[in-house]
Amino acid sequence: MLKAIIIDDEINGVKFLQKLINKNCRDIEIIGSETDPENGIELIKKLNPDVVFLDIEMPGMTGFELLEQLKHLSFQVIFTTAYDNYALKAFKYNTVDYLLKPIAVEDLIAAVKKLKEKVDTGKEDLSITKFLEKINYNQNIKRIVINSQNETVYLDPQKIVRLEADNNYTNVVLVDGRKILSSKTLKDYENILSPDIFFRTHKTTIVNINHIDRFVKTEGGYVVMTDNKQVIVSREKRHELLAILTER
Repeated sequence: MLKAIIIDDEINGVKFLQKLINKNCRDIEIIGSETDPENGIELIKKLNPDVVFLDIEMPGMTGFELLEQLKHLSFQVIFTTAYDNYALKAFKYNTVDYLLKPIAVEDLIAAVKKLKEKVDTGKEDLSITKFLEKINYNQNIKRIVINSQNETVYLDPQKIVRLEADNNYTNVVLVDGRKILSSKTLKDYENILSPDIFFRTHKTTIVNINHIDRFVKTEGGYVVMTDNKQVIVSREKRHELLAILTER
C-alpha cells in the first residue's frame, strides 16, 4: 500500500481526486491533503508520503516551487493540471506522469499502475533533486502552445516580446509585430514561462528580458522594448529588474 498526499488549491479538486482514488485504486491510501502549498510542504515533511498528487498552478507558489523546497526528500510525484500546455509534452517525453483535469478514471488507473511498477522494481531514484533534474522544466522546452479563438499557434518562447493582460485574456506580442489574443490569463503565463527569461514588470505586463532595449529611470521607471514599446515597471519591481539586467 502506497501512502499518498493530495495538494491542490481547489478543495473540490481535492475531494474529487480522493473519491476517485478510494473507489478505483486499492494500492493507494490517502493519508492527508492540503489546499495551501505552504502548509502542503509541512504536511509532506511530517507524513513522509510515497507519492504526492500535486497541482501545478496554485496561487502564491507553483508545484515546481514547492518541490524546490523539498529537494532533500524522496517520493514520487504525479502532477495534476487543468492546462494542456507545452510543459506537459515535455513531462510525457520524460515519462513523468501527470493527470489532466477533469481527471478521467482510466488515466488515474494507468498512472497509479505505472507508479506501482516503478516503486516495486526499485530501479528509479526517488529523490526530488533527481526528479527536478529529469523534468528540467524551464530549459528543454522549445515551443509554447497558444490557443486563440480561431487557431492554435505553436511558437518558440523567444519570439515573444511581451504579454499584456486584457481582462481574463492575454495579448501575446511577437517579434514580427503580430498580436495573438490568448484565452489564458497573464497569471497562467507567469506560471508557465521560464522566470529566467520572462519578468512581470507590472500587474498588466510580462516582458521577455532578452527583448529589453533599455531601462529609463525617469518618470517612475520604464523599459523600452526592441519594438520601441514603452512598458511601465512598478515601484516594487524596479530594483529586482535592475539587478537582473545588471547581471546580464
